[in-house]
Amino acid sequence: METGSDGGDQSRLRQLNERAVLRAVRGAGGLRVSELVDQTGLGRTAIEDLVLSLVERRWLTEERSAAGARGRPARTYRFRAEAGYVAGVDIGAYGVRAVLSDLAGEVIATARQELAPSDPRADRLDAADRAISACIDAAPAGTGVWAVGVGTTGTVDSTGRVTRSGAIPGWPGADLAAHFRDSRHALVVVDNDSQLAAVAEHRRGAAQGVADVVLLQAGRRTGLATVVDGRLRRGFHGAAGDLSSLPMVKWEAAIKYLHRCAAVPDSVPLKDRAERVFEAARAGNRAAATAVRRYVEAMAVAAATAIGIVDPQVLVVGGAFSRSADLILEPLRVELEELAGEVPELRASSLGAESVALGGISLALDALDVRLLSGSRGALPELAAESL
Repeated sequence: METGSDGGDQSRLRQLNERAVLRAVRGAGGLRVSELVDQTGLGRTAIEDLVLSLVERRWLTEERSAAGARGRPARTYRFRAEAGYVAGVDIGAYGVRAVLSDLAGEVIATARQELAPSDPRADRLDAADRAISACIDAAPAGTGVWAVGVGTTGTVDSTGRVTRSGAIPGWPGADLAAHFRDSRHALVVVDNDSQLAAVAEHRRGAAQGVADVVLLQAGRRTGLATVVDGRLRRGFHGAAGDLSSLPMVKWEAAIKYLHRCAAVPDSVPLKDRAERVFEAARAGNRAAATAVRRYVEAMAVAAATAIGIVDPQVLVVGGAFSRSADLILEPLRVELEELAGEVPELRASSLGAESVALGGISLALDALDVRLLSGSRGALPELAAESL
């Protein structure tokens, strides 16, 4: 019995050491054996054995550099980011956008499906599946989707179910986690779209590396999310930063200023009217400029509320309207100087329309790392998409 226990302990220790090596290589991009020894604290013989095993099972790949002064090429090991895909999905009232990346988060393909707010739930979910499929079709063949991160308008609970949505009729109750697990994906994470946009801007966008951030998601629907001490704040019900139910914030009134602007002909579809108002304001139309100013004044109330709570270093204006940051940022700063005690630095999103889907990729990669590197699932198998 003692021998069996010792064997089990040794097997468990090896699993943990494998994941320590994998974690180090994955985080650095590529490491030599000597660097792995320094980072993990394991002996060189143990590292060489673990690396060989991980290469044989295709978790790592060996790359040799040119021969050095002593004539021996240096061997570097890197994580095979190309071994699998991660999908990020943004499900909104007017469409679905999907982004496909490798396991390092490098974008490979994007796709979009147009929708109307009145489209049935089933059609919206089908559109999301088609968008992911279009990305896969555009990517190199032979690699599977390991995980998917989904962002959607409305409030999402911890199980991945939509609990409230003012933008899409019939959307509350949609179990997005179950749908994507059933359709093809073993690992699924779901969150509110503004919160995922904040994650994306913090990880890879306009607020990269900033500890305290407020994201003002400005588009056909308005959202707000916060990152505090480098971490997204979801709140107990997943609704942190959601001010849409507070009438004094005037989010709905803000967008109506743009939709009702006389500078845009009535024949322009509702989904395109706001962008046309920004274009007219940029061209010098006074009615459009007035509508934009009133929109910013209303939005500043929500921004000032979040600033007073978080005291962020940076406020990012994201969403579709971030393309018109040249018309928004300066008047927003002026309004905030009247409303807020300390005005943070204002920045426009650098990710634009893909921010929510990219946030979904970040969230999915986080979950994938927990699954791969926690050591709770036994020995790492030979690498294949279906292994996870």
